[in-house]
Amino acid sequence: MTNFKNTLILNIFLAIIFFFSFLKVNKLKSDLIRDTEIENALYEWANPIFQVAKVSENSIKINIIANEQINAFVTDGKNMFLNTGLIIKAGSASGLIGVIAHETGHIAAGHILRMKEKIRDIQDNTFYTNLIGVGLYILGSRNSKQIRDKRGEFAKTILSVGPDVARRSFFSYSRSNEYVADSLGIKYLKAINRSPASLGIILKQLYGQELLLLEKQDPFLRTHPLTKDRMTFIERNSKGTNIIESRKDKEKYLRIRAKLKGYLEAPGKSLLNNKGNSVPERYTRAIAYYKTPIFSKAIKEINSLIKDYPKDPYFYELKGQIYSENGQIDLAIKAYKNSLKFSPESPLIMLALANVLLEKQYAVKTIKEAKTLLDRIIKTETENILAWRLKGIAHSRLGEFVLADLAAAEENFRRKDFNRAIFFSERVIKKAAQTSPESIRAKDILEIVK
Repeated sequence: MTNFKNTLILNIFLAIIFFFSFLKVNKLKSDLIRDTEIENALYEWANPIFQVAKVSENSIKINIIANEQINAFVTDGKNMFLNTGLIIKAGSASGLIGVIAHETGHIAAGHILRMKEKIRDIQDNTFYTNLIGVGLYILGSRNSKQIRDKRGEFAKTILSVGPDVARRSFFSYSRSNEYVADSLGIKYLKAINRSPASLGIILKQLYGQELLLLEKQDPFLRTHPLTKDRMTFIERNSKGTNIIESRKDKEKYLRIRAKLKGYLEAPGKSLLNNKGNSVPERYTRAIAYYKTPIFSKAIKEINSLIKDYPKDPYFYELKGQIYSENGQIDLAIKAYKNSLKFSPESPLIMLALANVLLEKQYAVKTIKEAKTLLDRIIKTETENILAWRLKGIAHSRLGEFVLADLAAAEENFRRKDFNRAIFFSERVIKKAAQTSPESIRAKDILEIVK
């Protein structure tokens, strides 16, 4: 019973660590966004940091959350999360790079695993009571309307409990982790010839918020304790260095910020604030017209950009999206193929092209072309649910029903719809030869699910 209790408390404690970051945990997946241009920019800045930190580039996935608040966090040694609010408000590539370096420090130092060890040292009953209260808050926010309606009040009550020895111990430990991550971040930035002052860009924006009520603070501050000593530490280690950005970094950052604003802001606001002739402003306008939707103006804006930058894959990608969502499938296919021509290894562009190919009238040639693209995507992104779904459609239209069922099993397995995963796996086993790769994989899915 004691072991069970400790395990329960351990799990609840892990929940509180990311309490503020995961306040909308049940909506997290729906808030995740993906974009080839933004992801490529982030990885281009992050990969040198991963290399000097000696963490595998391919093992860390950068996830983007559509949320206007400033926040960034890691959940394990494999996932880093950045809010769109952080990307937009960072103000520069250096602001983002500083945050990425800090979060990489948390991963390299193994802070998530070591946090579990710290919990074992904190065995105060009062602290358990506080943790259980917050655990109920987390669970209640999803399961009980009454608790959900009053969750802000409950949270303030729980978190306003006077600090006891155990809580002081935990938060002291949390702050020490921030110093370690700062130290490692400074080391990584120096190693890649970036200014350590980049670490302080976001912190300076947040400085002074510590005295605000919890609900008015940015989540980054809640999960990354900020003190004057931390700021002083970063400034001391940045002496003699200036934040210098290349023209490429400046242009890349302004473009991804413009793209996010175009998609996330109200079109009217985007059009009002972007009347100039710079590339970012024209880019935002094209997206805003597409969202409005004013098809003719969206195409006019994007064609103007393509005329000036005829080898830019992302302008062709947007053009393909505009045509696709206006039912002009042949023109969408042409635009996506041009995009892929200039960015041939981009899974998301392949996925968009495969999608419109399958929207075309049933033609064996285009279906096979889509299937080839989907096979390439799944080799690099095994967990891409939409790719599995489209792959199932392609196999079905080609009369490859065993492969279609297996793709459906893979899709539903990843959706955690285990009843449907079992259903399609059993269909594969029934239809395919027992020693076939399809039957063996279907049995593996059944074994995992059951």
